[in-house]
Amino acid sequence: MSIDQHDAGFDQQRSPVRGRGLGRAWLVLALVAAIALVSGPAATADGPPGQEVGEVVTFADGSQVDGATARLSRGEDVLSTRTDTRQLDHRQVMTLWWVVFNHPEHCEFGEGELACGEGDLFDGPDGPTGVEPSCVYADGSIVGGNGHARFADRLPVGEGRDSCIDFFVGLVEGLEGEDHGLTNPAGAEVHLVVRSHGPLLPGEVPAQRGTFAGGCRDLLSPGATHELEPGECSDLQVATFPANGQ
Repeated sequence: MSIDQHDAGFDQQRSPVRGRGLGRAWLVLALVAAIALVSGPAATADGPPGQEVGEVVTFADGSQVDGATARLSRGEDVLSTRTDTRQLDHRQVMTLWWVVFNHPEHCEFGEGELACGEGDLFDGPDGPTGVEPSCVYADGSIVGGNGHARFADRLPVGEGRDSCIDFFVGLVEGLEGEDHGLTNPAGAEVHLVVRSHGPLLPGEVPAQRGTFAGGCRDLLSPGATHELEPGECSDLQVATFPANGQ
């Protein structure tokens, strides 16, 4: 399922405007930050002290990405990651996104070993309170000829960034929510999402590499299995880290 930029009133050259006729059912399909739609293996505490190591899996079928690794370190007031992934299409633009559930004890929509899911990102009659979710930009990369992309970032407590929660609240009429940023590094459940912005677009690469909707004319549901065409965007891979590395 996708959004046509004219039908939805969305143009990546402007600030996104409120969409029409778009509800939570569409959001579950097209929200690229719907991380817990994949219940892949959770991270372990293996690695250097204080570092958690997680497998990277695909949104398409939950299969492990061979040779890919996501590492998460938790400081007193910061989260850090080095994510190294593969099986991506050459010269496509990728971004990495922090999805942080600061208080997973209040989550209601998790699956398997995960406490939290897409329903915990937004407020409303079906959404819990007290989670303090965040979905913000981490890093951008252009895929090399070997299908390889690397990302690295430090997310401090309280730092504001481009937010996918803010994007969808601005686009979907009636949707409510707030991006709280990082508030609880030690106790948060963390998901790292690899998002494709499709092939390089002349004049738009900085936006593709640095914003949630950069270069996106069509927002596809997570797990696209075809090589994305210019203007198509989809979440492709995810690594998950339960609270306290449990």
